[in-house]
Amino acid sequence: MLLAVVALLVLVIFGLIGMFFVVRRRSRIVEKTTDQVRALPAPVAPAAPPPRPRPRPHATSRSSVGGGGLAIATTSATASSAMVCPTCRTEFHGMTYCTRDARRLVPPEDMLGGPLRSASGGLGGLGLSGKSAGLVCMACRRAYEPGLRSCPHDGNELVPFPVYNATRPRHRGSTEPAGVVARICPVCAAKYDLNARFCGHDAGELVVIN
Repeated sequence: MLLAVVALLVLVIFGLIGMFFVVRRRSRIVEKTTDQVRALPAPVAPAAPPPRPRPRPHATSRSSVGGGGLAIATTSATASSAMVCPTCRTEFHGMTYCTRDARRLVPPEDMLGGPLRSASGGLGGLGLSGKSAGLVCMACRRAYEPGLRSCPHDGNELVPFPVYNATRPRHRGSTEPAGVVARICPVCAAKYDLNARFCGHDAGELVVIN
């Protein structure tokens, strides 16, 4: 009986020792596998595609009609609403002053009764006019509000626009755009048609391009 107990104890001791070695071996294998995994290089993320270039807005030509305007300019925005010269009743787009007589333009709503010339056919024929056309200098051909007697630019006497038109008859093609860019504003460098006389943006007198 004693021998059986001793043998059982020896078997238990050897079993514990064997389990110890097995567990230790497994832990070494796990540690070795972990070290190998850590030694592997980190996965490289795929490079992001280069950003696509944004399309540049195309410059669009803008022209003003009437008075030999045909201003050559570029803009990325939409064309502004039409404006009208109170003196010669000519319609312009994207301008502040009339290229024929340097008069500041006004909205079409401000004009009542009378013909309105427009080479683009936008507002012509609506019969807008009624307000006084203003006065014109016979020398420099600038137009002014009613009430002045002499031209602030050169001192010459001003005459009503109908009288100016009667005494200075227009020659054929003298006020319509000639299609030839030959004048430039010395202030803003905007280019205009050959038959324009004043800048539609600052009312400066145009000079011929050399």
